[in-house]
Amino acid sequence: MNKDHILDNIKDNEPSLSEVEHYGVSKATLRNWKKLKTRSAGRLTTRANKRRSKNRVLPLEYFSNDNNITFVQNMLEYIDDNKIDIVSAIFSLGIGLLSRAGILEKQHVLNALNEYTHIDILDELVEVDLPDDEFDILGLLYQSYLYEGEKNTIGSYYTPQKIVRNMVKKFDFNKEELFFDPCCGSGAFLLSIDSNNPNQIFGVDNDKTAVLISKINLLLKYHELEFVPQVYCLDYLMGYSFMQPHPIFEKKFDYIATNPPWGAIDNNCINQNAIVSKETFSSFFINAYAQLKDNGIIRFLFPESILNVKTHTDIRKFIVDSTKLVSITLYNDMFSGVTTKYIDIESSKAAREDRFELYSNNQRRLIDIKTVYETKNLVFNLLSEDDISIIKAVRRRGQFSLENSIWALGIVTGDNKGKLFPEYRAGMEKIYTGKEIQPYYLLPAKNYILYNRDNLQQVAKEEIYRAPEKLVYKFISNRLVFAYDDSKSLFLNSANILIPNIPSMTTKTVMAFLNSSLYQYIYLKLFGEVKILKGNLIELPFPKITIEENKKLTSLVDEVLCGNTSVQKAIDEYIFLIFNLTDEQIMHVRRTVHGKTN
Repeated sequence: MNKDHILDNIKDNEPSLSEVEHYGVSKATLRNWKKLKTRSAGRLTTRANKRRSKNRVLPLEYFSNDNNITFVQNMLEYIDDNKIDIVSAIFSLGIGLLSRAGILEKQHVLNALNEYTHIDILDELVEVDLPDDEFDILGLLYQSYLYEGEKNTIGSYYTPQKIVRNMVKKFDFNKEELFFDPCCGSGAFLLSIDSNNPNQIFGVDNDKTAVLISKINLLLKYHELEFVPQVYCLDYLMGYSFMQPHPIFEKKFDYIATNPPWGAIDNNCINQNAIVSKETFSSFFINAYAQLKDNGIIRFLFPESILNVKTHTDIRKFIVDSTKLVSITLYNDMFSGVTTKYIDIESSKAAREDRFELYSNNQRRLIDIKTVYETKNLVFNLLSEDDISIIKAVRRRGQFSLENSIWALGIVTGDNKGKLFPEYRAGMEKIYTGKEIQPYYLLPAKNYILYNRDNLQQVAKEEIYRAPEKLVYKFISNRLVFAYDDSKSLFLNSANILIPNIPSMTTKTVMAFLNSSLYQYIYLKLFGEVKILKGNLIELPFPKITIEENKKLTSLVDEVLCGNTSVQKAIDEYIFLIFNLTDEQIMHVRRTVHGKTN
């Protein structure tokens, strides 16, 4: 039964209980359908599945009640169908909330909304009954309205309430402490502050609509008090200037917490000495830290990549060198439409300590901050005592590195579709991609190319491609995958090339170390990236081995290349033996890399 039929059979604006039970639709939904029918009968349906909305990703993690998903979809469709400006829609719905709270006509509310008098108010939206079991229904509607591309561009993803509460739970406001969110969005952090005085709360955002929502949310939360929300529409990264000479930039705060934009670029970075990457969330952190009072606390939500990706070395250096790193909390969730997990980092303007806390899976442990300084890029490797003991054992034996080896990229054609062919043609030769690279060996090539160096966008030196033997490895991978090539073959740029130079080791022996469980473990713990980077590989320590050990490993690799893949277990065992690891250490490596001990 469709909505139009239901509406035709409901005579009154207030649906009866029997009608609710008969049609299987909530009372609030039926009431809102009836109110909106005068504007656009048949527009608000039970499912928002039209093609124009396919690029919207509902922020499911931001819902307080999953039963409201359909309501949000309905509202989005109604706004689209009637070509309603989203700001007018949000403002009208907010006016309705303030009116039903009985504070719309109060002077402080009128003062707070004075700058929005130019926005059209739509009566039919003012009358809509919004769900009262949502933490931030206006912010939820606004985030749901934005297309995925918009959110990716500005790096805007609102923070789930449970994460916000965890980040602010230990902030104490009994002594008139001040809280600040420098990119407050619709006010999730501002609303979660445990203070009876809204004048202790400050926020900034460069999104006018988000600031409007924050103000309405605060007015609703503190509806019994007379105040004007201290939330301002400003570009925080621009700071105090003649264009925005606002006193908020000169104020100091006891607590600062936020979820800054991710993945955006700060082209006007005012911290260029510290943040060479121009990563927006890094600039936000440094600017905010400067506004922290002595002994104040700052807590930011970051993408998990901040822990180890080379690009973020600058902000890691600032955190460990210039702040007291208090804790890192790992979360297992992701934002809708985003493939990276997130963490939060807490720092303080207090005397630095030698250790910080790590919270993961409801467990707490202490991490020695010196482990961060053990890597070239200051990786937050979060090593346990077991990890440290194993890495130290490997480094004690490590005398060599891949630094003096030969490195090269695969071929960049500039036009794979036009220059790669699935079948052989006269004058062509086979070319491998990263997909064909397996541990130790190559799968059959699936492409052919007419190899004319002058007709290719980027190529390495000819002698590297044609080397008598070389290693090739996957560039995009969460683990080390090295294959052996002695056929002088070509490779695309999804594969990188290594001709190793380690004293006392053959090329095959080097490959044995790189493909081993131990080196998978070392790479994961020290770097943990989804890209296998030359700079990280160079940091891997290689031991000085005997002639007999080299012969043994080379012989085992030859067996693998002849098809006996079961020998890989023997290679693992032999490499564990070279480093004299204990049974407990070996079990820990296997458990970490493979999830099992056998």
